This record gives sequence, structure tokens and C-alpha cells, in this order.
Amino acid sequence: MRKFSPLLWLGAAILAGWILWHRLQSVRFADVVQQIRDVGAARLAIALACCATCYALVGVYERLAYRVVTGRSEFWPPFRTGVIANPIGRAIGAALFSGGALRYRLYSKFGIDAVQVGAIVLLAVMPFALSALLLIDISLLTQPEKASKALHLSTGAINVIGAIGLCAEAAWIVLVARRKAPFVIRGKTIQLPTLKHTLAQIAIGVTQLSSIAGILYALMPAELDMSWPAFVGIYCIAFVAGQMSNVPAGLGVLEAALLLMLPQVPPGKLIGAVLAYRGIFELLPLIVALIAFFAVEASSKARAGQPREINQARV
Repeated sequence: MRKFSPLLWLGAAILAGWILWHRLQSVRFADVVQQIRDVGAARLAIALACCATCYALVGVYERLAYRVVTGRSEFWPPFRTGVIANPIGRAIGAALFSGGALRYRLYSKFGIDAVQVGAIVLLAVMPFALSALLLIDISLLTQPEKASKALHLSTGAINVIGAIGLCAEAAWIVLVARRKAPFVIRGKTIQLPTLKHTLAQIAIGVTQLSSIAGILYALMPAELDMSWPAFVGIYCIAFVAGQMSNVPAGLGVLEAALLLMLPQVPPGKLIGAVLAYRGIFELLPLIVALIAFFAVEASSKARAGQPREINQARV
């Protein structure tokens, strides 16, 4: 994976670039700017509230994962770490690794070792993985006509895909509920999460992704003509494609997927809405996270320097 992941990243970027070039040739810059300007105060407030909810839940779940792995009950260190690592890792790309490295930098100050950090990172990924698949499958089954037009598949195929996915997620819940012994693979012991933890993962993840989708939904033009349940499924597919591509912030991949699945929305207005979404969901939290990270680093250096200054004064 280390050898071929750059090729996957490059392939995803090239494919997204080709789709964008093909679909955006007729886009006028004025249409993009006008769509951004058309976002009223009420819709902007909804988008900001959804963003705040999402990142608050990121911190809450980080704290839950931290407690499960370390047995410690502190609230602020893991909450702060999650809110810092999530937007920075997404901006850098390959968020599982970049976010993990950043978490290790922050957690090592509290005596958390690399193995524990790896376990926290894996637990932090689970809510998005479980809830994204669940939301996609529910949306496919409840809105097959809209999904059929967006994915260019028959409604029968949409129903089959949704049913298979929902059965797989139900099987996972049954597995964690019934199996208490860990799996042993090549001498490595893998402990499954408890049913209580799994349900918490799903509940938090569904709320998180619904909040993220809510940001873009609030900023979309009237031409979207799509109900909330139908839009959530389409958004989750585009979001997962962007995350799996490992392209920083899914740049280009998210836009290309939405352009393919939402042909009824004028490309200029769609790009304007996505740019506003990226500003609220990615740029603003990134700025806050960078300020918080440098503040933490400066505070740590100040604390580390105090004993030396005291000792020098004594001498």
C-alpha cells in the first residue's frame, strides 16, 4: 500500500480533473460568484450551526475513544486533539496517517504511546465508516427514484444494493453483540468493540455526517429539487469518494462526484455552493485548528522552559 498509494492518489486526481474540465467548460465565473452572494443570512447561520455541531461531536467522540483505549477520564486534552487533528489531517490528505501523526505529537505530551494512539485513530475512523454506509443504504432504499437518476442505475439495482448493504451492517451489529472473544489473525489479537460502543459510534457518526451534509444542503440552489433524505445519500457517496481518494480535502473528487450525480443543478451554481461549503466546513475550522495547535506548542515550550530558567536563577 505504501508503494502504490501515490499512484491511486494520482489516478483519482487525474480522473476528477478530467471530469471537472469536461463539465465546467461552459461555467461562467459570474454564476459561481452570484451563487455565493445569494446565500442569505439564515442559510449561512444554518450552515455554521451544522459545522459547529459536527466538530463538537468530533471532540466528544475523540474523548470517548481516548477513554476506551487509555482508561483515563480527562475531557479537554482528547477533545482539543480531535478538533485540531481532524481538519488539519483532512487538509493535508491521507487523513488516517497525517491525523495519526498529529495526534501522536499532541498525545505524547500526556504519556500516550504510539500503540495507544494507533488504536485511538482506528476508533476515530469507525463512526464515519459505519454511519456513511448506513446513511447511503437507507437513502437508497427510501429514495430509489432519486438515487436511480443520480447513479444511472435501475431502481431494482438500487434496492438490491441498499438491501445488501443494510444486511451487512445488521450482521456487523449482531457480530459485536454476540462475539465476546477477540479474533486472532497471524498472532495478533483484535478485540471487537462492545455493542454499546458500536451503537454510540453509529449514533455519533450519523449525526456528524448529517451535520456535514446539512452545511452543503443549506447552501445549494433551488434547482437541487431533492429532499433531505435523498440528498444525504448522494452527499455521503461523494464524501466517501473524496476521503478514499486521499486527495487533500478530497479536492476535485467531491466536486466531480456531485457534478455527475446532480446533473439538474447548473454547474456554476453547484461549484459556488461547494466553494461556500469548503469555506465553512474546511477553511474556517482549519484556521482555528492551526491557531490552537500553535498555541498548544507555544504553551508546551513555555512550560518546558520554566524549570531551566528557575535552575539558572538559583545558580
